[in-house]
Amino acid sequence: MVARLKRVSAPLHGWEERRALRAARRLADAELLVTRLPPPRLAWRSHELVDDAHRLMLGRGVTHVVHASDERFLPSASPLDRGAVRACRSQLLELASRLCDLDRPVMPRGVLLVERLLADTSGPLFARTGTRLLVLELKRTRAALEREGSSGTQN
Repeated sequence: MVARLKRVSAPLHGWEERRALRAARRLADAELLVTRLPPPRLAWRSHELVDDAHRLMLGRGVTHVVHASDERFLPSASPLDRGAVRACRSQLLELASRLCDLDRPVMPRGVLLVERLLADTSGPLFARTGTRLLVLELKRTRAALEREGSSGTQN
């Protein structure tokens, strides 16, 4: 009976662990967004953010946004501000290229800003606030991706 109870409650433990991990990520992300250099105690989250697979996934996400804004296609169910995305096409593709360039390291804060840019439906990609806010956010995000004290070039 005890063994059967453990099998039944096993998925519950996994769900609770995933929930706790999401909560820990939210707290770490909030702190990483306000600091220029990640503290050592958040090294686990920093490593997750700058992981090659995660960077490639975000780069593909940015590229998908540009592709979805193409005027040759009918609008999708996504509330994407297609005009602003088309106006910032080159900056978005440059951002995607930077994320996919795995030979050049990026800062976790910049990766978080890319995540927020893609996910925040009240943000400049979706809010229909015009091109100006998207341009400013892309500049801020691109600058945050670069290593502290570097201009984006390798030494």
